[in-house]
Amino acid sequence: MSLGILLAFISALLLGLYALPSKYTQGFAWENTWGGFFFLANFVIPIILTFTMVDHLWEIYAQIPSWIFFTMFGLSFCWGIGNMLWGYSINSIGMALAFSLFLGVITSIDTILPLILVPEGQETVIGTHVGNIMLTGIAIIVFGIALNGYAGILRDKSKGLDEKNRDSKTIRQGIIFCVIGAICAAGFNLSYHTGNNLGKIGEVAELQFGNEPWIARLAVLLPIFMGGTLSTMLFYGYRLTKNNTWKNYTKPEVITAILLVILMAVFHDSALVLYGLAAYHLGELGTSVGFAILETGAIMIANINGILTKEWKGASKKSITILVISLSILFLGVLIVAKGNYIKIENDKLQETTVEDVSTSTKR
Repeated sequence: MSLGILLAFISALLLGLYALPSKYTQGFAWENTWGGFFFLANFVIPIILTFTMVDHLWEIYAQIPSWIFFTMFGLSFCWGIGNMLWGYSINSIGMALAFSLFLGVITSIDTILPLILVPEGQETVIGTHVGNIMLTGIAIIVFGIALNGYAGILRDKSKGLDEKNRDSKTIRQGIIFCVIGAICAAGFNLSYHTGNNLGKIGEVAELQFGNEPWIARLAVLLPIFMGGTLSTMLFYGYRLTKNNTWKNYTKPEVITAILLVILMAVFHDSALVLYGLAAYHLGELGTSVGFAILETGAIMIANINGILTKEWKGASKKSITILVISLSILFLGVLIVAKGNYIKIENDKLQETTVEDVSTSTKR
């Protein structure tokens, strides 16, 4: 369990850092930076890594029921749509509120549903002592995210960046799009849960075909990336054409911007690969516990980035105090969720020992 939690935290560190280079992509329009990022992160890097590192990839996929791939593709297509709707909502309701709403809904969905959607033959922890501990931790995390968003709103108001140019209709639409986007974006973790926990793609790649655990998880991630690629590329292709910004990629002075976009993609994909490995080491609860740690850690790192890049310079003392409190609450929530996972593992070990002892006594 310790290794799984450590990997989840490293994954969160990379996920919290990956967007930082986007602040410095001079010469690029918004769609240049993020369109290039999604193309590299969702298509180029996963294709290269998976086909060069995973042994017997097509043989692995041949062992998996086709409904698993259709489900994964559909969920990950929604993930791409969710990211785009979130981007729209930022312009409507501001980064702080959009960030807290988006991650709050995703965390609620993506940590609770995997606790319910367990593989056949396994029992859900919902309704048990361990399940109650985990749900308490998740609730605390969601509250911390909401408080974090409130701190961001107070910061913007204290710096004169409130909603002065946004009417109530625009704000309502932004909130609706943000919530719908978050529901759609939850498709990533649910797609991973479908492929790894229900379809056993990683297990087949590892046990039947001898791939290392972290390499085996690449086989799980590839179908997810393909679904996300289709929806995001349709959108960014439209934006690049509409705004005539394709030409920005060919300007000599944007070499640094291109390198920064590549760095973003490498950080992002490394985070997701490590998350997959963390989920593996955390066992059947990896996509709930691991995801809670991933999202919470990424929020904490993103806020630290904001402080270091002077986003909080000039903010009111109240907003900074609430920021510190929210980060403390997030950390507490992660500890509670991790504690629940620890108890679950210890209980499972005790049950296995009891079964072995009974079996040994029966044989005698």
